[in-house]
Amino acid sequence: MSATHEPAFDWSQAASLLGDDPNAVDQEMSAIVRELVEGAEVQFQELKLKNAETDRQAISALAHGLRGCLLNFGFTEVGGLLFHVEKGTYLAGEYLDRINEAQAVFVASQKVLAARYPSLGLT
Repeated sequence: MSATHEPAFDWSQAASLLGDDPNAVDQEMSAIVRELVEGAEVQFQELKLKNAETDRQAISALAHGLRGCLLNFGFTEVGGLLFHVEKGTYLAGEYLDRINEAQAVFVASQKVLAARYPSLGLT
């Protein structure tokens, strides 16, 4: 993601769960999305605490779960970044930069989702 464009997002996937009217998302679904966002932030923090030299299996499992949840709601660009974390296609010294990049794209994606679907109540 560059500063000049929005992160890639699968709007058809989001619409399949959130509906076609961005101003009338079901309250239960809105709550699920807010929980997803809060949980993702916690998981990013957990990933940051892992040691890329000794915790590769735990990192892979955590990245896999987070990636799956986010892809279910359309977060494709962050999903792609987490794929590389999950598969371990980085040097140990690059690990924290990879997590920080994925988290930054997640935050940007969340803002795009909040703008497109104001009834979600995301901030």
